[in-house]
Amino acid sequence: MKSEANRLRTACFCAPLILAIATSSCGHSDAAPAKVPIETVMQTIHDYGRGHQPLPSPAPSTAGAETEEWYRANVAVLLVEEDFAQLERIAEQNRTERGLFVGGVWKNNNFFNASGDPPHEGEVSDSDYKFHIRRIEKWIAAYPQSAAARITLARAYINYADFARGSGEGDTVSKAQWGLYGERAALAKDALLAAARLKERDPHWYEAMQQVASVEGWDNAHARELLDQAVAFEPGYYHYYREYADYLKPQWYGKHGAIPAFAEEASSRLPEPDGSILYFRIISSVACNCPPEIAELPGVSLPKIKDGYINAQRIYGFSNLNANRFAILAVNLQDKSSARQAFASIASMDPGVWGGPRTFESARVWANSN
Repeated sequence: MKSEANRLRTACFCAPLILAIATSSCGHSDAAPAKVPIETVMQTIHDYGRGHQPLPSPAPSTAGAETEEWYRANVAVLLVEEDFAQLERIAEQNRTERGLFVGGVWKNNNFFNASGDPPHEGEVSDSDYKFHIRRIEKWIAAYPQSAAARITLARAYINYADFARGSGEGDTVSKAQWGLYGERAALAKDALLAAARLKERDPHWYEAMQQVASVEGWDNAHARELLDQAVAFEPGYYHYYREYADYLKPQWYGKHGAIPAFAEEASSRLPEPDGSILYFRIISSVACNCPPEIAELPGVSLPKIKDGYINAQRIYGFSNLNANRFAILAVNLQDKSSARQAFASIASMDPGVWGGPRTFESARVWANSN
């Protein structure tokens, strides 16, 4: 166990979180729980926030010095070491302090992104997921009243569902794959419903349920109702808006132009600079080198994107990820001046934005050309 953790600690300083540990299958069952009516789920969503008093968005001063990469790797190491007590302390700190990273990303979001992914070497395997889920179940057994442990289990099953489906077009996914996809989404939902019966309340519960909604293909009325309940619980948790924007992508459940319209509607309800920042955060959900996302850009407001990016950097500090996102938006919108400025500030290419160095370098050359 310790040797695994030591390898993982080393990996976090050598690469963008390629978490290297050896894993093995534990024969975990994927049997789906009984189907829960959507009315029951929606009632639980409404009940989850009942009596909760929303707070103003966290101040920029809550941003700590640690990087997102270090933080994520540390959470992964703690789970490998089965240091559940420390994971509980971090989760509680996130709920009470509502801390941010430089750039404005919530630490709470990063915590569950880290704990929900199985550490692996090379391509992730089925046995990686099974071993990871067994670890989380040990966490639940040690802390049966832990909301964080059950939300982590939900996130793991959501990722496991995506693993079963694969990344191909829908007509390339087999009936067996679709079956596993649905079963694992149901297991994720079951973990969240169990978490809702606990005393602890965590804002990420809603985001995990949003991911279930996307996997299960909830209708737009229920997906929007979930978003509204989430925002009422924690108004500043902008990750809710990005999840909903993903849901609205035309290749999923939205229509062409739905994301720009949603960004305008949501951001117009906030005063400046919060409105433009939210607009940038929502629109940057389509900031990638992907044809379906690029097709959504003609309906966006470039001045508002610029304002949001500048305001986010001014208030929350420089974010390399935000700079990458703004650069590719500026490139795709043919704003060479803005793209040039963004590239000048980028410390390193973000592969999630560009896909690879060739696209990044080609865009940078264009931005710096006369």
